[in-house]
Amino acid sequence: MPKVAIADRLFLTAESENTPQHVACLATFFLPDDAEDGWVGELAAQLRSQTAFGAPFNYKIHRPALKNLAPKWDVVPDDRIDIDYHFRYTVLPQPGGERELGDFISRQHSCPLDTTRPLWEFYLIEGLERRRFAIYFKVHHALIDAVGGVKKISKMITPFPDSAPVRALWTIGPTPRTTTAGEPVPFANRVRAVRDVIAGTAKTAAGLGRSAGSMIVQGRRRGDYDLAVPFIAPNSVVNGRIGSQRRVATQSYDVSRIRAVAKAAGVTVNDVFLAICAGGLRQYLSEFDNLPLRTLTAGAPVNVRDANDEHTSNAFSMIVVNLGTQIADPAERLRAIARSSSEGKAQLADMPKRASELYPALFMGPFILQNLIGSGGRGAPPYNVSISNVPGPLEQQYLAGAPLEGMYPLGMLYHGLGLFIALFSSSGRLGVGFTGDSGSLPHLQRLAMSTGEALLELEKAFDL
Repeated sequence: MPKVAIADRLFLTAESENTPQHVACLATFFLPDDAEDGWVGELAAQLRSQTAFGAPFNYKIHRPALKNLAPKWDVVPDDRIDIDYHFRYTVLPQPGGERELGDFISRQHSCPLDTTRPLWEFYLIEGLERRRFAIYFKVHHALIDAVGGVKKISKMITPFPDSAPVRALWTIGPTPRTTTAGEPVPFANRVRAVRDVIAGTAKTAAGLGRSAGSMIVQGRRRGDYDLAVPFIAPNSVVNGRIGSQRRVATQSYDVSRIRAVAKAAGVTVNDVFLAICAGGLRQYLSEFDNLPLRTLTAGAPVNVRDANDEHTSNAFSMIVVNLGTQIADPAERLRAIARSSSEGKAQLADMPKRASELYPALFMGPFILQNLIGSGGRGAPPYNVSISNVPGPLEQQYLAGAPLEGMYPLGMLYHGLGLFIALFSSSGRLGVGFTGDSGSLPHLQRLAMSTGEALLELEKAFDL
């Protein structure tokens, strides 16, 4: 029986009707030039026929009623998994535009996963205008994090335009760990291993202690400093109680535009992405007369997964970044974001690896507790908005010969954190997915459009 890691338990515990803990990916494709009527239906039949399920697509919660106390995974045999439930083929109502697709995805993303089954669903969607189709894949965060999901998806799509048979996502398990046969491990080596674990635990505790102390000192200052501090965030419309319904919006940019701004400003691509989000939020909230006087802050996940790690379900840490939303000048705002991001990453780099993995628990633990006892969304959140950057392959990708148009990650929300923005880079484009609470952010597509306008402002500021 596979064990549930400590980080994964967080997402199982936080699951509720209003805070489902699944993440998702929406991807749109153009039909191949030579595709005839029925091409998507043939792809659906090809995918549905694949009924060998790799880990973690065959994991089910052992006794869902006890998932908050003693969560465990059961491995479900292939013949006990209902492929017709997990794989769904649907056709959009006409005209199959962005509105119809957005409404469909928003409805699906609002629904929690069935805890009596393996925690994932895959939709193949036909009927998009301009000879396109889409896939929407959602999975519980306790099973896969964003980077792990990219690793899975990268084995389903390909940089080659031929129409080779597609390997269904749910058949892709981790590469088996290799072991070396031979003599038993010498006793002295085992003693050294135990000693290293004890030393590592001490370093972890010390690292977390220093970080907690830094939070306390910075929190007492409450000043406008580059190093952002959890729970020192202004209240805004995105930080109240949320309902069960979600709104989803998308936006995309050519990667060359983002790189040009980053080069001109002497900052990273991720800094530019954060600045685009900050500019969009500043404009969007100003329109509703809801822009706080102090800067909004963002929680930004940082990957700490080893390059060859395909077994760990969640391997990330997090930094908090000042978004400079109180700054009117877009170039000055970008530089302030770059300084804040550098400070956060430097603090994380000073910690032992294990401490950096546990660092988010210093502020997410109390926040999740707020949600569990019903006080979430009534006090200060750890930050105002979640913003995630998931790198992917920049070369053109294909699915059964169909060119990928764009890929958009979709996140999860909590009481107190009603907006999640995520970026995925693929096929020369940066696809941005916006997930918001339908009640507090009814015009989410307007925010997506505002980020596009924020990019234009940055290009103008740097004469691009």
